[in-house]
Amino acid sequence: MALPGKPSGPASCHNKGDLVMEALLERIQNRGHEGGFLTSCEAELQELMKQIDIMVAHKKSEWEGQTHALETCLDVRERELKALKGQLDKKHNEVVMLRQQVEEHEKVKQEMAMDYKQELKKLHEELGRLKKSYEKLQKKHIRDFRGNTKNHREDRSEIERLTGKIEEFRQKSLDWEKQRLIYQQQVSSLEAQRKALAEQSEIIQAQLANRKQKLESVELSSQSEIQHLSSKLERANDTICANELEIERLTMRIKDLVGTNMNIIQEQQQKEEKLRESEKLLEILQEEKRELKAALQSQENVIHEERMQKEKLQAKLKPADTQHTVQAVRSLQESRGERSYTSQGQGDVGSVLSQLDLTLGSEELLQAEVTRLEGSLESVSATCKQLSQELMEKYEELKKMEVYNNEYRAEIKKLKEQILQAEQSYSSALEGMKMEISQLTRELHQRDITIASAKSSSSDMEKRLKAEIQKAEERAVEHKEILDQMESLKLENHHLSEMVMKLELGLHEAKEFSLADLQENYIEALNKLVSENQHLQKELMDTKSKLENSTQICKKTHDRIFKPTHSRAPEFKNTEFKPARGPYRHDGVKPGPYKTGLRSPRRQVLDSLEPVSGVLSPLGSQISPCSSTISLPSNFLCKTNSVPSVLDKNDANFSDTISESINDQEEFMSSVWKLSDFTSLLSLFTLILFLILRVKKGDFFLVLYLKYSLLCSCNSVMWFCS
Repeated sequence: MALPGKPSGPASCHNKGDLVMEALLERIQNRGHEGGFLTSCEAELQELMKQIDIMVAHKKSEWEGQTHALETCLDVRERELKALKGQLDKKHNEVVMLRQQVEEHEKVKQEMAMDYKQELKKLHEELGRLKKSYEKLQKKHIRDFRGNTKNHREDRSEIERLTGKIEEFRQKSLDWEKQRLIYQQQVSSLEAQRKALAEQSEIIQAQLANRKQKLESVELSSQSEIQHLSSKLERANDTICANELEIERLTMRIKDLVGTNMNIIQEQQQKEEKLRESEKLLEILQEEKRELKAALQSQENVIHEERMQKEKLQAKLKPADTQHTVQAVRSLQESRGERSYTSQGQGDVGSVLSQLDLTLGSEELLQAEVTRLEGSLESVSATCKQLSQELMEKYEELKKMEVYNNEYRAEIKKLKEQILQAEQSYSSALEGMKMEISQLTRELHQRDITIASAKSSSSDMEKRLKAEIQKAEERAVEHKEILDQMESLKLENHHLSEMVMKLELGLHEAKEFSLADLQENYIEALNKLVSENQHLQKELMDTKSKLENSTQICKKTHDRIFKPTHSRAPEFKNTEFKPARGPYRHDGVKPGPYKTGLRSPRRQVLDSLEPVSGVLSPLGSQISPCSSTISLPSNFLCKTNSVPSVLDKNDANFSDTISESINDQEEFMSSVWKLSDFTSLLSLFTLILFLILRVKKGDFFLVLYLKYSLLCSCNSVMWFCS
């Protein structure tokens, strides 16, 4: 019974080994499936890395293109701004040059005015000296005439000396005429300069209009470009937001990948633990294999021993059987009586045969178990070899996975660094773009300010040029009016000079005519002169009103344009304007405008008539006793008090009247140098004619004296007209 129980132990061991092998196979299959999952994750990671690289390269190229385009636009804008700044600088330089020219022109005018004033002062001094010398001579002649009437030769020599002085004065007047011509040439050159400046102002106005058009076009283009740049910036901001979203998505994906890598690492650790367990199981299986080998060897030994026993038994049984059979046959044959002995022998033989059958069955079972164990050993060895190979492959895969993990970690670090660099570059690019945009806005604001200042300066220049053009037109109109008036005055002066010549000729013929005829002729001529004088007064009042209006307009324009001259105006308000012959042109017009603060010469002439009216007041309406139809002007016939009405026939009364008339004439001649109006000179002229008519026929010295005074008055009239 012991022998049949022995094979139960190996069968249970075999079942346990099968279960362990099946578990190992399932684990290996599971590990193979997990290895496939790892390879698929690696492929996905590689694809994601490639996509990330492609996305980063694409976005980088887009950003570089956008930055390059913006840099080119900024360079173009900077060049345009530099060109505009250069043009504005040129125009500012031109404006500065024009201002300098205007200032130089004003300085030249001021210098000329100062020269004219100095010359006028010199002329006034010379005239004062001449007046003093003339008064002294008059007094001397009066004394000589009262004391000694016999020294006619000395008087003639004095008259010749005076005529020489008159010739010298005429020579000086010729010199003054030359100076006047020189000044006229200077005035013509200044007029040419004014025309050139007017042409330059027109050119500058055209350039300013073109500049305005260019500035407007530049403003429109800059506004369109600003809108375009703002749209580009909005697009760039949108792309930046999209890139930020992509970066966030990639960071989330990287975080997911990091989580998956951590899971993979944990799974690898679990697999390593499983491998360790499988190694332990392999060791256990190897120990079981060794035990199985030992059991097999023990069983083989047992089988061999049983075979040896069987062989021994067979060897023993063969002769025993033969002998037993022979003995049995002999016993059967010899004695059937010995049945009990034979039955026992048969029982022994049956037991032996049963034992033999059992041994044979056990041998067969042992052989089957041996064959099965050999097959299981072969399968176990094959599985062990496969497991060892798989373990080696897994070790290699683990090493590769570690290498891949290191590479992935390095790539992840690189990606993080690239993302940080991209974020830094993006932030720096954003800051640079913001700085450039702020700089562009500042430059645009500065350009708007410069454009506004240029517009204001151009508008100021236009206003000044318009004012100067209006002033020049007004001056031209005034110049034409004054020329017409001076031509009419020249014609009247010529007519009066002819009348004076006729009167001088009439003096020689006065001996043949009676006093009544002379008075009638004088009254007619005087009426004509008075009517002409009234007509001239009306014309002069009209011209005076026109000139006052024009001077007021010129004052306003000059107050706006020429401020430095306006500050000096109070110094010249109280100065007396005395015309000289030098700085006047041939037509009688002073070159250059009147400055602000100075009164016009017509106004000063009217102001200067006030003391003349006081001087002329003694000569009243009694100046013509023979006729009551004479009508003299109001400024000449006011406050008449003290002129004798009728010439006495006695010589004493005549000499007294002559002395009184000479004193009056001296007062009139002293007041002549203060006169500036043509009407006062005409009144003086009429007074001299009246005195000539009152002289007797035989008084030659008085006639000569009055002729000399008439020549002086004519020279003064010609001087004023010129």
